[in-house]
Amino acid sequence: MKLKVSLFYLIFYLAEGAFMPFTSLFLHQKGYDGGQIGVVLAIISLAGIIGQPIFGAINDSAKDYRTVLKVTTFLSALVSFGFFLKQYFVLTLIIASLFSFIVSPIGPIMDSISVEKGPQFAFSYGQVRLWGAFGFAIITAIVGYVYSNVGYQYSFTIYAAFSILVFILMFIFPKFEAPKRRSAFGKESLSEVLTNRSLALFILISILISSIVNINFSYLPIYFQKMHYPINLVGWNFTVAACIEIPLFWLSAKVREKMGLFSMLLTGTLAYSLKYLFMGFAPPVGIVICLQTLDGLAFAFYYSAAVEIISQMAPKRAKSTSQALFGAASGLAGIIGNLVGGLIIENQGAQFLYWVMSAVGLLATFLFLLFSRKSMYRLEFETEARNQA
Repeated sequence: MKLKVSLFYLIFYLAEGAFMPFTSLFLHQKGYDGGQIGVVLAIISLAGIIGQPIFGAINDSAKDYRTVLKVTTFLSALVSFGFFLKQYFVLTLIIASLFSFIVSPIGPIMDSISVEKGPQFAFSYGQVRLWGAFGFAIITAIVGYVYSNVGYQYSFTIYAAFSILVFILMFIFPKFEAPKRRSAFGKESLSEVLTNRSLALFILISILISSIVNINFSYLPIYFQKMHYPINLVGWNFTVAACIEIPLFWLSAKVREKMGLFSMLLTGTLAYSLKYLFMGFAPPVGIVICLQTLDGLAFAFYYSAAVEIISQMAPKRAKSTSQALFGAASGLAGIIGNLVGGLIIENQGAQFLYWVMSAVGLLATFLFLLFSRKSMYRLEFETEARNQA
């Protein structure tokens, strides 16, 4: 089972890496401006947010978890060919939203299976998810060269090929009933989270970081194009970041013990801000690629710390709701970031966009610093440490 799940993550993230980082370039190739690209990317984020709970409920009622995965992987491969149709903006919006809606449950369902069934089959989530990061790192480095020669529309052809492989893989997975999820947004637990002002404030500040991270992911290829950097090197940015993330995630527990959660968090947000600031000056392309090491550090430190902080701050009966709300806030940030980012890059240029992102990142860092200094939170493990002392 471990080998099969590892293979799933490898192939699935080969598919994701083949098209996700290059979506904005594909849309630009179709003739859309920054504002239109922002609308399409925002619709993609919105459709994903809507699709996950719907398919989650369907999967909960299924007797075999493979059913939803088979249907979605096969349909997503078919729908992806709709991107080859003529460049009618409304048609592109429909296809993009339908595609995102169908794809949205694939990763979360397998994550749930890995977490719930891993101990039964003698593996941990990290041991299998690592292959997804490896696949994403490898494919982004390769396809950047390919697309610069044959066109970005073929990103969906490669996605479809890998998606069909995942579909076939599902037939050799063992059959068992999908793990049942608890409702993430029950009335009582949601009320507990929303009335916890410190937790709600932390999640609100996190929207600032999530928005600029989404902007960078969506518009980095356009930045390369605007700065006249070799487009075939775009994929290396994501590869370098992923290669840094893997060991840092592995060491995150030890780093937390030495630095503390908020120090990790602030280091991550500051790394984002510095990276975007330097990119605003349009340095040589080699330096831009090297700056992606900051991105890998920032992602590993910020997200591992943020998830843990939310878990510690959340009421005991509302921990899953708190994490779900954090995820929903990240999705909302993706919608806002893609819309605003598209307008800025179209009207003010790519360099100005990255300076704005740096300013937003510094603002979030300052707010998180105030948050921690004013003791507006209470972490369980810190309380326990004081009691033991």
